[in-house]
Amino acid sequence: MTTPSANSNIGIHNTDRWYFTKEQIINSPSYKTGQISTAKETSYRQHAALFIQEMGQKLNVNQLCINTAIVYMHRFFTCHSFTVFHRNNIARACIFLSAKVEEQPRRLETVINTAHFILNSGNPGNPRANRRLDTNSEEKRKKYRLRLCVDTTA
Repeated sequence: MTTPSANSNIGIHNTDRWYFTKEQIINSPSYKTGQISTAKETSYRQHAALFIQEMGQKLNVNQLCINTAIVYMHRFFTCHSFTVFHRNNIARACIFLSAKVEEQPRRLETVINTAHFILNSGNPGNPRANRRLDTNSEEKRKKYRLRLCVDTTA
């Protein structure tokens, strides 16, 4: 019987997957594309974190669940670019997953409708602001996209 070494991908001793160096954080995939500055990336991360916070409050999950979602979002964008994945879609997936992990599950439809409400309620002139999503078209597309985001985080 063999035991995992400290450098293997299995076991609790592998810190390479959990801790990022300052260089890894600064040289993120978004920055490497050359299309997003570090200031813009920081702004995107802050907006995504605020969006997660607001979604979590409206979904009535505890702060631990919200914080877990924010950590998921930061970890995701340490490995993936903002130019490929939109921050709002990833934020939805993160709050959905963290609610499940923290044993406060919410239906995917509820998460999508809550995000839709938050994103469209800031503009009172928007005719979509106070209506629910059409369950036969737009919602199905968003659920499909959200499932794709969830699949890429695994």
